[in-house]
Amino acid sequence: MASLKKLPVNKPAISKKASLLQQLQAFLVDVFTTQQITNPKLLLAYSGGLDSTVLLHLLYQVNKSLPFQLSAQHVHHGLSHNANAWADFCAETCAKLNISLIISKVEVEKNSGLGIEATAREARYQALKNTAADFVLLAHHQNDQAETFLLQLARGAGVKGLAGMAAVNNAWLRPLLDAPRSVLLQYANQHNLTWIEDESNANIQFDRNFMRHAILPALQKQHPAIQTTISRSAQHMAEANDLLNEIAAQDITACSNDSQLNLTLLQQLSPARIRNALRWWLAQNDCDLPSTVQLKQITQQLFFAKTDAMVKIKVSNSHSLQRYRNYAFLQKNVEVQPAINLLWQGEAVIELPDGSRLIFTQTLGHGFAINRVPNIKLRIQYRQGGERFRPDLGRPSRSLKTVLQSCEIPPWQRAHLPLIFMDETLVLIPRVMIPKVGADCMVDASYVANAREMGLIAVWQQ
Repeated sequence: MASLKKLPVNKPAISKKASLLQQLQAFLVDVFTTQQITNPKLLLAYSGGLDSTVLLHLLYQVNKSLPFQLSAQHVHHGLSHNANAWADFCAETCAKLNISLIISKVEVEKNSGLGIEATAREARYQALKNTAADFVLLAHHQNDQAETFLLQLARGAGVKGLAGMAAVNNAWLRPLLDAPRSVLLQYANQHNLTWIEDESNANIQFDRNFMRHAILPALQKQHPAIQTTISRSAQHMAEANDLLNEIAAQDITACSNDSQLNLTLLQQLSPARIRNALRWWLAQNDCDLPSTVQLKQITQQLFFAKTDAMVKIKVSNSHSLQRYRNYAFLQKNVEVQPAINLLWQGEAVIELPDGSRLIFTQTLGHGFAINRVPNIKLRIQYRQGGERFRPDLGRPSRSLKTVLQSCEIPPWQRAHLPLIFMDETLVLIPRVMIPKVGADCMVDASYVANAREMGLIAVWQQ
């Protein structure tokens, strides 16, 4: 999916008195204007059901006067014996409108622990993300928003969860979010549209279907406008969530530097602001939002574990929080580091297997005296244990462990730090580009460049 400017998460202001067609056109014009994009690629998530069939027909009509490149994608889960027939129906419908259709077959892990609904939804979104488009359009409507709100309420969600779905959220667009399903049904009948009915939609063992068929109808008997008022509440929650995000951004800016948090500064905030800041920080780094219980465990370990305790908290499949000397670091989970044995041959940059880089520069009077040794050969490898280093003339060498500790390089960084040897002597320890910790490039005392010598400086960039 194309990289886009961040768009507002709330929908543009469009008159509800306008027809569906007029509302959709106004919605798209507003988005295209905000994004400053012309003739964009739009991808419709097309299931073949009522909602997406109506949106497909609307987009086809709007495209006659508003330029954009329209295609559709049908995700074939294979969960129903009708799955192949549904894919055929989608292909036939798109062919009649001369709209390109992608059919993506996905495997749904039935024992993922998340439930069939959530697992299938994640597989569907992942397939849509992997398709090149400027915007992906989803056919969620007002009824879906009400169901989402009630589901989140039943799960004890906070402000973010109760904000429901956004009409505009970066490249994801939901232009029908204000329209009741009854209006979509009326449009479909008016234009003689045909669609498929997923038999699983009647199964109230699924949470969303239970809300749709049992809870919302009961609420509507007492409160006929409940869907509209729930939608309004979701909008209020979205505004509140925006305010909380602004506060969190300010707090994190004051307490952090790049990928680490100053726990002393963070602990000066109120407990509610600490939790809010941590949620936002983790979300900004593409980590799963922690539950209330998980967040309590995180704060307990970050703030109250023993000073010398090795704190490591897995916050997603890709990241862990680790604490070192009153700082919390967000680190990528890495497998066992493969050994390396590389020869430096004058390159300005060497890419390492873990995706990090060694950057070399030469400057007068600083770093390793590169011209002092004829036919010099510098070898790069990771720490293996037992290495020693001599930072000062006239003093004995010190263990590498002691040197790295004195530089306040976190323990988990030390194993991945590339070291530079001349023969068997450790002569150069790169500068670690981690704010607040690490030291400048360190050179064996016997090879420090004097004021008239060219010196080699190495920087390790993760």
